[in-house]
Amino acid sequence: MAWYGNRRSGQPRPGARAVVVGLGIAMVGALAIQTSSTIRSGIDASRRSMDGTTASLAGFASGLAGWTFGFGRSQEDEARIAELEAEVRDLHRWKDLAETMALRMERYEKLLDLVGETQGQAVTARVVVEENGPFAASQIANAGASNGVREGFAAINEHGLVGRVVRVGEYTSRVLLLTDFASRIPVMGVKSGDRALLVGDNGSSARLLEPETPDQIIPGEVWVTSGDDGKMPLGVRVGTARKVGDEWRIDLAMDAGPIDFVRLVPPPDFADPDLVPPLGGVEENTVSTLRTVSAPVAAPVAAPLAPKPTARATPAAATPDPPAPAGGRE
Repeated sequence: MAWYGNRRSGQPRPGARAVVVGLGIAMVGALAIQTSSTIRSGIDASRRSMDGTTASLAGFASGLAGWTFGFGRSQEDEARIAELEAEVRDLHRWKDLAETMALRMERYEKLLDLVGETQGQAVTARVVVEENGPFAASQIANAGASNGVREGFAAINEHGLVGRVVRVGEYTSRVLLLTDFASRIPVMGVKSGDRALLVGDNGSSARLLEPETPDQIIPGEVWVTSGDDGKMPLGVRVGTARKVGDEWRIDLAMDAGPIDFVRLVPPPDFADPDLVPPLGGVEENTVSTLRTVSAPVAAPVAAPLAPKPTARATPAAATPDPPAPAGGRE
């Protein structure tokens, strides 16, 4: 009670004053630190040192975590990672080489005035599997004649050749897959250069029918379309070769992923010379040439007859002339 009476009596309180003075000194010190360049430079040095220490600790922690994760990986995983890294490096080199060769090829074609294979505009479509259809392996694409699709178009996805269009509707088209027995595609090996006919087996792969040089085929060799029939683009990936017994089979590239979207590519623009008329009156020149050649043959036949009418019709030769005076009388 005496203490409460002293507070009410208005006696000074040194403790409260000390707190207020301390707060004031702290504020002045903070302002001095913010405004003084000397003090701020010293603090910045300590801050940089602290940041370096924090970064070192973070690097050590991440290295420790990586070491722990690496300790959990097997040697097979490490070898697979190294193999993939080497493959990526090789792919980068091949990409640069392919771009350089494509540019050089374009320059050569312009220089030599080479006539290449002209291609029409391709159409991208979605395909669905058909059930209970007339073909064992076929799909239906949602693009048809109204989109410019015609029979014979090649169906290609991101992995390689899928098949070809065998029937076209107004807004749909039927794609016959390479695995169908009715599928016949001319193909060739990239390394061996051997040519054969790719025939489906109504299963999951296809076989090479009548290869030219089967002894030169390499296991695992990539096979592409040869375009020998003039109806399929040249160089579209088909798959890799695999020998089963005495028969060569092709593991199709289209099986590397789902077949949902395809590009319907028109065949090369090879016109049938029997159906295309010749240029600029070649037929007329041919007919006139035949007439010119046949004229001397008819001359000897008419030669013996010419003297007799000429001898008798010497006065009559003037007979045809009177029509000119007759025009004068009128």
